[in-house]
Amino acid sequence: MNSQNKIKSSLYQIPYFKNVPEEELSKLARMVKKRCFKKNELIFTANQKCRNLHILHTGKIKIFMVSENGQELIIHFLKPMNFFGEEMLFGENIYEANAQALSETVLFDINKKDLEDFIISHPRVGIAMLAGFGKRVKKLVKMVGDLALKDIQSRLVCWLVQMANEQGVKTNEGIEINGLSQEEVASSLGTVREPVSRCLNRLQEGNLIKLGRKKIIVPNIEYLHSLLNHIPSHIPTRHHS
Repeated sequence: MNSQNKIKSSLYQIPYFKNVPEEELSKLARMVKKRCFKKNELIFTANQKCRNLHILHTGKIKIFMVSENGQELIIHFLKPMNFFGEEMLFGENIYEANAQALSETVLFDINKKDLEDFIISHPRVGIAMLAGFGKRVKKLVKMVGDLALKDIQSRLVCWLVQMANEQGVKTNEGIEINGLSQEEVASSLGTVREPVSRCLNRLQEGNLIKLGRKKIIVPNIEYLHSLLNHIPSHIPTRHHS
């Protein structure tokens, strides 16, 4: 399979493009520029000019912001077949956040003008992409609300449920969230490591999670989800069946 066919095959895996005729998707594939990044390499930084839509082909990426005092806030993690850099479709010429590869990563970039022309010819793709943007905005609004209104323990439980559902891997022990340090978990919650470490240990003592090296296992996601509406200050012990 040549490189263009590989790109086209990957584009078909993205929900927005799955109903596009093969000939038209081949045209889009020819517009794609492939870029490779090493682990921990920055893809772009905040305030840098934004000219392309990025599709994550392989690897893992974090989108994050950094405060004036150097504290990091992770907005979200991206897995393959997700896109980012959509600012350029809404008249924004700069990135609002930073993006970093967390592993060996391959991106497919599509130039703004090429993508706009493609959407004009395939309006359903544009509508589907808008729906995807809407979900992302909804998630960001929830994040802001959680940061403002919930304590760290509540934010942590919400985050664990979200990550387990979006990026967790099913194992014999439960759903595994891997590849993240406690510092990165803390950055995702808008805080620092020490209070997050205490909350994680309390959840483990209550048998709600199991901690390992750069991994968290959720044995019973349904029970953890049931705590979302009322997260007690004292974590109840969950006995294994």
